[in-house]
Amino acid sequence: MYQDYEELVRIGNVHFTIEIEAEGTWVTQRLPPEEVVESAAARVRPLLLNDEDSYHQNALKALGWMLRDIDDDEVNRVLNGLKKGWSEFDSKGRTAQAYTVQRQSIDAPEPTPSLADNVLAFAWIYGDVVHADRERIAETEQHGVRERYRAAAPLVCRLIVQTAATLHVIEWMMEKGLISLPCRIFEQDVVVVDPIFRDKAEVYMAAGGTEMPPPDLLAKLGPEWLRLEARENDTAGSTSAERSDADGEPTTGSTND
Repeated sequence: MYQDYEELVRIGNVHFTIEIEAEGTWVTQRLPPEEVVESAAARVRPLLLNDEDSYHQNALKALGWMLRDIDDDEVNRVLNGLKKGWSEFDSKGRTAQAYTVQRQSIDAPEPTPSLADNVLAFAWIYGDVVHADRERIAETEQHGVRERYRAAAPLVCRLIVQTAATLHVIEWMMEKGLISLPCRIFEQDVVVVDPIFRDKAEVYMAAGGTEMPPPDLLAKLGPEWLRLEARENDTAGSTSAERSDADGEPTTGSTND
């Protein structure tokens, strides 16, 4: 999601399109597919949990300690901005971030209680995505998973933006020589870019029911195991297996797809 930063900000700002037509007025909100936001939520959720090493307050406290002897107005302003940004994320907060929701059924004398988008959003995170929190689901049941997701997608986007802002601040402070961190933590892969895994290997096969060899790369395989390898006369879609038998004579076998 972060690859399209402008779209991330647009969703986080809870953007609506209002269309006035002859048959009525329509309010449209366009969000990413739910599974995309689920994946993002799973990655950034630990930043909100105070028992996790990656809890955002741990990072802020660490920065404060490393900058304890620095008296710089710009640094203080940036650090205070980070703290303010993170303070807006409260999994137990009941204050609206952008809107509140109520429903009125034609056969009900009163509308449902007003619910803040923050309540709906965290009900989706902790009720629909992780933990299956029954209390959060029960409180928002009248609105369903659709409204919960509708509130959660912008919150997750804002959380991604805030996380990226924190990273950029840390990088900026390192460039200014204000803090020092191991370079390796910025070089480690944290996502899988290519989902196709193609590794050069030696592949062996044996008849069904053959006892598996010990899980040791240096283990010597018995003569019942055939090594698969290409042969000059192989055609497309065929695989050949070759091994040496107990007397050292080559033995071959082949399979066709």
